[in-house]
Amino acid sequence: MDIFEGFRKGMHYFLSSYQLPEGTKHRKSSIAHRLAFCLSAEFPSYFVDIDTNGADIIVWDGEDDIKLALFWSEQYMTEKEKGKALDFHKAKDPGLTLGFTMLPDRPWLLVYRFESEYVEYLHIDKESFADEVLRQRFLEDKDEGQLRLSLRKKRDRKVTG
Repeated sequence: MDIFEGFRKGMHYFLSSYQLPEGTKHRKSSIAHRLAFCLSAEFPSYFVDIDTNGADIIVWDGEDDIKLALFWSEQYMTEKEKGKALDFHKAKDPGLTLGFTMLPDRPWLLVYRFESEYVEYLHIDKESFADEVLRQRFLEDKDEGQLRLSLRKKRDRKVTG
């Protein structure tokens, strides 16, 4: 099974099964537990644990083979949080390391895919679960802070009358 597809299916199950009331704070560990439960259906041959080896959630064999490491934040990930995920990826060499945010007022998840030489930014639509790559930032490049999206420019229309 494709690891990223397992993540997408697990997130779809989570978002369709658990309605988190907006405006209330939730303990990160309780949400991580729900996410782990939803992911376990997609990875039946592996353990899905929370708060292990420095990651929020890991899918692994219980020894050294980590298939998926997840880091998540209720808001956009800070540089420190992204650095922690990248350091984990380099040290543990999992099959896939992802960070993500579940912003309640947005129709998409923002996903950060960590690789040894770059970070890829994606949107996953919360309804269709289609994904769209927004950009890749090579690690040696300076991060400009704000993610720049390529949006179509609106044409000015002349008002007649």
